[in-house]
Order: sequence, then structure tokens, then C-alpha cells
Amino acid sequence: MSIGTIRNMEACGADTLKSGLKTISGVQRALEAEGVEFLNHGEPGVKLRRKDPA
Repeated sequence: MSIGTIRNMEACGADTLKSGLKTISGVQRALEAEGVEFLNHGEPGVKLRRKDPA
């Protein structure tokens, strides 16, 4: 995925993304792999997952 693709997605702000499902899913998977949790139940948004204590 290119930086330009991400910039275009960010430029949409609160508007509906025009990127394809494959691109959007790829971004979501990458963010989830880094600890971002997507909330779609009662409090829409995102948050960082808690790290397990070492």
C-alpha cells in the first residue's frame, strides 16, 4: 500500500472512503496487528488494546 493511498484515505476525514474493500481491509488488518481495536458496539471509534503485563 502506498503512502499516497493512506494520505487520500486520511483526506476524506469523516466522509465515506472511496477506497476499495481490499485496501480498507488491508489498512484495518495492519492497524489491528499494531494493537488498534475497532469499536462498533455502543461506542464507535478506535482504541489501543492493553498490553499484557510482562
